Amino acid sequence: MEFDTFNVETAVLRQQGRNFADLGGDFSTASKRLQSTLEGLGEPWAEADFGEIFGEVYTPIRDGIFTSMDSLAERLQQIGYNLQDMARNYDASDTSNSGELNGLSGQL
Repeated sequence: MEFDTFNVETAVLRQQGRNFADLGGDFSTASKRLQSTLEGLGEPWAEADFGEIFGEVYTPIRDGIFTSMDSLAERLQQIGYNLQDMARNYDASDTSNSGELNGLSGQL
């Protein structure tokens, strides 16, 4: 009987997990910097003829984008943490299974 098997490279999972976590952190930093810069500009359109209408349209869209960017940063980091957890779980499972198989082979 032939069994299909698969290998999980836990070192790769861990590294990619760190990469995702770092990416999420970098994205969060860039997002905060953008938000701070835009907030620092204030409302330069306020005195224009179209200022009130522009502000009514721009502000909720801007705030929605900020919320989305913050959420994306958190989710990227969470993907990274989940990949690292997955690597730890695979390693723990392999260690446990190896110990059980060694115990069984000793009984044969």
